[in-house]
Amino acid sequence: MKGSKVAIIGAGGVGATIAYAALLNGVAREIALYDIDGAKVQAEVLDLNHGLRFTPTARVLGSDHLDVCVDADVIVVTAGARQRPGETRLDLAGRNTDIFRELIPALVERAPGLYCWW
Repeated sequence: MKGSKVAIIGAGGVGATIAYAALLNGVAREIALYDIDGAKVQAEVLDLNHGLRFTPTARVLGSDHLDVCVDADVIVVTAGARQRPGETRLDLAGRNTDIFRELIPALVERAPGLYCWW
């Protein structure tokens, strides 16, 4: 996958671990992290960049703006709403559905040739 770009939506534990595993396995030349929490995504990008000497050649970038996903070949979505106290799983699923209804078209607009996995 030389020259490819993998975008990961969600810089939490799962998203950061996928980014790390992708770097270790050399699956892409560019790893892009997106999260609505800009400070969190930048911290994860700094951590991942510190380990680049020990991985195949890659570039890691991140942002709290979806444009970081432009031209991605693969997008992995790990983000979602957290369950609120007293909220049913069905209500949580409804909130996540609302998030995805906005997120997926925005991602397709930025990376029309992508393969999306969630």
